[in-house]
Amino acid sequence: MPLFPVSHPLLKRFDQWAAPTLALVGLGLLLLETRYSLRRRTRPRLERWRRNTLLAGPSLPAARLTLLPAMVGLAQLAAPRYPARQLARLPAPLRLVLEVLVLDYLGYSWHRLLHSPLLWRLHRVHHNDLDMDITTAWRFHFGEMLASIPYRAGLPALLGIRPATVLAYEAVFEAGTAFHHSNWRLPLAVERQLVRLVVTPRAHGIHHSVVHRESQSNFGVVLTLWDRLHQTLRLNVPQQALTIGVPAYPDPAGQTVAQLLTLPLAPLELWARPDGKVPERPTLPGPLVELSY
Repeated sequence: MPLFPVSHPLLKRFDQWAAPTLALVGLGLLLLETRYSLRRRTRPRLERWRRNTLLAGPSLPAARLTLLPAMVGLAQLAAPRYPARQLARLPAPLRLVLEVLVLDYLGYSWHRLLHSPLLWRLHRVHHNDLDMDITTAWRFHFGEMLASIPYRAGLPALLGIRPATVLAYEAVFEAGTAFHHSNWRLPLAVERQLVRLVVTPRAHGIHHSVVHRESQSNFGVVLTLWDRLHQTLRLNVPQQALTIGVPAYPDPAGQTVAQLLTLPLAPLELWARPDGKVPERPTLPGPLVELSY
């Protein structure tokens, strides 16, 4: 079994069903965020769309040609091993629930690792976006996709999770990423109910704040369960009070596609603006987990 079986039947099925579905989800979210905007834009839309699309150009093929095949190849290589044999003894519904929960927790923990110094070199390309909308969901450095293979493909394989489950969850993962990066203003009452279970646009907007303690919260990808358990959930910041981005990179002129592609090679910056000021916010009243408008 090759490590990267790019033409495996499971991947062909993913291309046939998941890829068009995700495209429709993206289009739907684009229309919704255009009609019902959550945060005010600070930069021209077409300027950002062009940049983010060009960055997605190498990263999306990198995922399809390396990460997704590795999810299948590694899982099949590890299938005869002990964890898979133990999981196979469970009732099918229970096994599926456990596999999905494990995959979602791996997504949460991988996201936290991306904020460690080494991986932040790659992940800051995503966070540098000065606004946040559906295109931010695709603004990742291709190196981040490659770096994720041992964790997001290797660990599920070692834990005995079936490749079909891994790929099905990946479609949910991508849909959740598109949803919570969108600039869609859901009714507050609706989002307060949704955020009890899943990561929402208001919740993830706080994660993209220039205030450091806010950027160190809301790491979940699909479920908010893990942020609640690890006490990293923060919902009490109003969206119109947010400034999106990384304080060291406030100048859009310094965010050309070429500069962003080579950014992982640049030294790490302090979490401060170029003039040395550190963005702060006074402690807000009310509980951290009460969603603000």
